[in-house]
Amino acid sequence: MLKGAKSFYGEHPVEFINHWMDTYDPRNAGKESPAKMPFIMFERQEEMVEFIVAVLKGEENGLMEKARDMGATWVCCAVSVWLWLFWEGSSVGWGSRKEQLVDKIGDPDSIFEKIRMLIRGLPKEFLPKGFTEKENMSYMRIVNPENGATITGEAGDNIGRGGRKLIYFKDESAHYERPEKIEAALADNTRVQVDISSVNGLGNVFHRRREAGEEWTSGPAVEGVTNVFVMDWRDHPGKTQKWY
Repeated sequence: MLKGAKSFYGEHPVEFINHWMDTYDPRNAGKESPAKMPFIMFERQEEMVEFIVAVLKGEENGLMEKARDMGATWVCCAVSVWLWLFWEGSSVGWGSRKEQLVDKIGDPDSIFEKIRMLIRGLPKEFLPKGFTEKENMSYMRIVNPENGATITGEAGDNIGRGGRKLIYFKDESAHYERPEKIEAALADNTRVQVDISSVNGLGNVFHRRREAGEEWTSGPAVEGVTNVFVMDWRDHPGKTQKWY
């Protein structure tokens, strides 16, 4: 039965995230809603998962233009864990402008602490054989001892220095100090870069890639261009015109 479940979830990332992962929102502490809760995605988040898989399979670059507080980083972290579990030998890269944004032990605002929380919340049946937190979840590096998959992190000008990657997520990429240097380094190391950011003015690398890209709607990635995925605040079921 477990073998069949793993076979199914290896082809269905949306279902795996919805069925087995938890997310965390400290703003709910002491309130009716728990701080830790099942990661049941809303529709646009599910479409984001499909977008990531599309650019990955199509080996095209992606760009996510997002409003704040849309859970985009959490979704990308969840997909990273899914790849780590089910894609043998995969190497997922993560970068942001500052090291403490990539990993700060115990701080759920950092990317790698989000990833650790997602892994810790999984049923033990889905964890890799031989996996221990002490040995396999170190600072900015998470290793699957069963299939050789990794998730690694870098920051600032060091982004792209860590070797070849299946896919590389660049968080808040519109806010990098020297984005051209990062672009050059990553171009040699991965076929799939996914920029995740809110807008930060005009003329920067993120803006130029956004303007030159083509918006993805569904299905396979558009060939030969940056595929763009937009998360507007109206896509969030909890944000109404009154809230705005």
